[in-house]
Amino acid sequence: MTDSRYVVSLEDLEPYSPPLHEGTVNRRLLPADLGAGFEMAHGTLAPGGSASRHLHRSEWQVIYMLDGTAELEIGDEPRRPLAAGDMVRIPPGTPHLFDVTGDVPAKVLVIYSPPLGPDGFVPA
Repeated sequence: MTDSRYVVSLEDLEPYSPPLHEGTVNRRLLPADLGAGFEMAHGTLAPGGSASRHLHRSEWQVIYMLDGTAELEIGDEPRRPLAAGDMVRIPPGTPHLFDVTGDVPAKVLVIYSPPLGPDGFVPA
């Protein structure tokens, strides 16, 4: 455990599972209530984990793949593979889904701007 107001260990942050996700454990790296104007989370999706098709009404979402492999379906584009180093930029109102395809967990950094509102996850 850390005891700094500036340095935080990932393990010290409260885990949660976002709506419409299966096999996902997120931790808020930068919560909305800090007032930075965006929200950032670290996500770990188990093999076979997924984010079912959904959209965010007013928030941009950026997903940066740290580890693992997945498939993404976004808008009207066909499914495509994702791997470490890939980045996805999702405009507000754009339906998308995410399925882990490998034998290891997928690890991602996720940014929402502005921070997610009360109806941040809408089935699509």
